Amino acid sequence: KANEICDRLGIDTISAGLTLSWAMEAFERGYLSAEDLDGIELRFGDEDAFLAALEKLGRKEGKIGELLGDGVKSACERLGKGEEFAIHIKGLELPAYDIRGAKGVALAFAVSYRGGCHLTACAYGPEYGGAWWKFERVDRHSIHGKGPFIKLLEDLMAVYDVLGVCKFSRHIFFLEGLPEMVEAATGLELTAAELLAVGERLVNLARVFNVREGLTRADDHIPPRVFRDPIPEGPSVGGRVTEEELQAMLDEYYAARGWSRDGVPLKAVLLALDLSEFTDLGAGNVG
Repeated sequence: KANEICDRLGIDTISAGLTLSWAMEAFERGYLSAEDLDGIELRFGDEDAFLAALEKLGRKEGKIGELLGDGVKSACERLGKGEEFAIHIKGLELPAYDIRGAKGVALAFAVSYRGGCHLTACAYGPEYGGAWWKFERVDRHSIHGKGPFIKLLEDLMAVYDVLGVCKFSRHIFFLEGLPEMVEAATGLELTAAELLAVGERLVNLARVFNVREGLTRADDHIPPRVFRDPIPEGPSVGGRVTEEELQAMLDEYYAARGWSRDGVPLKAVLLALDLSEFTDLGAGNVG
């Protein structure tokens, strides 16, 4: 029913669900009252309360719509508290993949140019599955090598974006099969390496946009709960990402990308990617 409401109102199921779960926790902690929520006692497990609140959120009606209608980051800012259990990156709510148990996925979410998005790199597949394409025996509990790993996945997924190809087909059309598809559809004869360079150009262009808008290394971060609260049970029991691990992965990722330690693309990299008009936003010197 909740999915139906989201589809009917044209709102994202991930952001809506997580924003309401934040509101439930805020209510149970005493940060919010029923009066703040249009008379709804928004507790975990109360389906009727959840669906009623979802309708108000989606329509931006009442106090719920005003507080929650722009997502969890905005809700924290309006309430003045609750950030310690707000699950978002750069203002985008995270999907249900628990990044505490997958270090590469945590890095991918942190650096994604649009926030905590699972589709920018689709790293959850090889990390949770243990292997995919050219990646074998992927250790999701290790931070080592995750910088170049995420870079390659991001570049490849960006190719799917520019082609308008569904990323779920990545298990059928690997990089090596894309040139034939592109030639059949467009007449362009591009190698796999040339296509991958298109993806790399897109990721760098998106990063330059974010740099222009004031985003820094500090924005490539993950929610406090991922640092603080280990996974309580299951095959990843005890899993969490430490601040030191995240910073080490960021260093490795920036180096793989040819970015400064602050996460700014180097001018030389932008030139090599035929993005010379944006070198004024890059780091370092040319030549």
